Amino acid sequence: MASSLSLTSVVIDTDAERAILRAADSLFTEHSIDWVTLDAIADRAESSVGEITRRYATKREILVAVLAYKHQGWVARLEKNGTRVDDPRDEILEVFSYMEECFADTTWRGCCFVNAYAEVGREDEGIAALAVQHFEEVERHMSVLCARAGLPDYVSDALTILIQGARAEAGIHHTAKPARSARLAAAMLMSVYQNGETVDDRF
Repeated sequence: MASSLSLTSVVIDTDAERAILRAADSLFTEHSIDWVTLDAIADRAESSVGEITRRYATKREILVAVLAYKHQGWVARLEKNGTRVDDPRDEILEVFSYMEECFADTTWRGCCFVNAYAEVGREDEGIAALAVQHFEEVERHMSVLCARAGLPDYVSDALTILIQGARAEAGIHHTAKPARSARLAAAMLMSVYQNGETVDDRF
């Protein structure tokens, strides 16, 4: 069942679907996935249970669609960043700037992929696989940017850890500061390799 799910295969193309998924996402993060009912989603989306179930037969289908919606939005923003700057190093920093925007939103209550994995993923391999897909895409994107910038693979790994660490801390403390701190750390890390310099990492 896990292999049949994909974050990119879910098509979300109507305002009604987007309203349902935004409502479900906000409720999932405010409370918990298990707590949220279709009635609550319908009320938040100003829709009806019948309207929801015509599109998504179960709450699990809603969760899958929410994760796909969030992932597709993340990817779209990263692609937009690439059109705004020429230097891949600046594009790397734009990732952290985007995270700061997300964390500054008072409705943001943690990474939905981390939350879904923690709540559901250990019992549902399909949901766990979707969380893994998202994290792998983040890793792939940073690897591509680092390669374009002439940075070694282990810098890409470190930047990915900064991203995920900032997400976790912001989710707990409800502040955008982790994104700013991670952005500064990323800039400092990249500056070490500004002119093709390397460091001796032997102990």
